[in-house]
Amino acid sequence: MIFNIWHPENFHGMNKKNFFEGWYFKNTDSQKKYVFAVIPGVSIGDDSHSFIQIIDNNNFSKYYRFKLEDFKYTNNPFSVTIGNNFFSLEKLILNLDDISADLNFENIKPWPVNLFNPGAMGPYGFLNFLECYHGILSFNHNIKGSVIVRGEQKDYENGNGYIEKDWGRSFPKSWIWASSNDFEDYDASFSLSIANVPFGKSYFVGFIMGLYLNGEIYKFTTYNGAKIYDLMIKENIITFKAKRKNYYLDVSIKKGEGNILLAPKNGNMTGRVNESLNSEISIVFKKDNNIIFSSKGIHAGLEVNGDILKDIENDKKGKVYLK
Repeated sequence: MIFNIWHPENFHGMNKKNFFEGWYFKNTDSQKKYVFAVIPGVSIGDDSHSFIQIIDNNNFSKYYRFKLEDFKYTNNPFSVTIGNNFFSLEKLILNLDDISADLNFENIKPWPVNLFNPGAMGPYGFLNFLECYHGILSFNHNIKGSVIVRGEQKDYENGNGYIEKDWGRSFPKSWIWASSNDFEDYDASFSLSIANVPFGKSYFVGFIMGLYLNGEIYKFTTYNGAKIYDLMIKENIITFKAKRKNYYLDVSIKKGEGNILLAPKNGNMTGRVNESLNSEISIVFKKDNNIIFSSKGIHAGLEVNGDILKDIENDKKGKVYLK
């Protein structure tokens, strides 16, 4: 369905083989104490099935397996049902052994879609041979509802959320992914993806980075002329700078404790990824020499996988630069 190109939220796996698709819903409670991410998805390969993954900031992670035929979807409007669990851009319902939820989403803030840029992938979204595609469906939105985690009621009457997704054959060989939408005193959200992108017989290290701030989305991407420089990855911290035209970002990510999620390889959920929901992202954002935004985002999601530094070093034509 060609029109799905302009609808990154939709299911893209019709008649596909060796394919995965997963939606990522991160939900922060009213007191900004409890955070959980839920990932409904489908795996089409040697062991086809649907699934729901849960991870939270209290060191809990679990993979709930369902039959492939338990996965149902609509694309106009978008929704996914897996068993008696429901997901859309307006609502989330969970009925799992460890967690139940009935949440409503309001005022979602997606990466803009237009004729020539079908979402966060930009013009790369038109290519049909990439191994992995990425969409940002809401940088930040309001949540109201109820959540019960292992018998304990959580306060979600004034929570906030973030939604993104991935689909394709496999996760990249190497990547850095980070996001936070919990910045003190700001309506702000930050999302980062730096990844090895196979392209023909070679590859390049591409990136998608967006800062949502008070109703505006500032984009730093491989395809819009931005560059990342002074990237350093140490044991407990990642730092880098970014530039596009007269806008500048200075980013520091403090690594927090994580847990294991399963990840796709050629459609099969056989990979393992460590993801944290306890990291912190500090950002200074400038236009020319004037600071527009300076804050720390808590409950940040963070993944660092593979030898991304080596891939950057060998990518002579890339737009990501090391120290």
